[in-house]
Amino acid sequence: MKLTKNEVSVLKLLVENPITTNQDISDKLKITPQGIGKIKKQLIEKGFIKNQEMSVDYEKLGINIHAIALIKILPSVFKKFKNNELDKVIKPVNAIRSYAIPETEVTHIIIYAFRNIKEYESYFRGILENFGDYVEIKHTFVFSSGSIVKSSAKLMLLDVLKKLEQ
Repeated sequence: MKLTKNEVSVLKLLVENPITTNQDISDKLKITPQGIGKIKKQLIEKGFIKNQEMSVDYEKLGINIHAIALIKILPSVFKKFKNNELDKVIKPVNAIRSYAIPETEVTHIIIYAFRNIKEYESYFRGILENFGDYVEIKHTFVFSSGSIVKSSAKLMLLDVLKKLEQ
């Protein structure tokens, strides 16, 4: 699906600053705010925009620990548990991102955020207690929120949009 020049320009500005207003975009592109609203609606309808993701400072929110978990969900889990019960493993509140991967030893990679190490330990202890016969935690990598070097695809998206403009 192709994007118009105006759609690319609007999308580029939204990637740079997701909370920018229609008026701000209008001023930069010399298109009416109503026109910007229509372009944004088209981008949503075409599926290019799914939501407006914010970048937050985890440490200021009191989230000090991140973990990446490599998990194997055994096929028997789907017979025993309903989807909403399994969501406690795949899509818990603490999950920032969950990826299902076509692998035999690991079926999911999940990135978590926790306030502290106690919360992290409690969460994984609960998974083992509730789903231990059906879910294997293959490995977890724990690190402080301050060690995150990059947490946005912004630069990559801007590069893709720049190439679309050419």
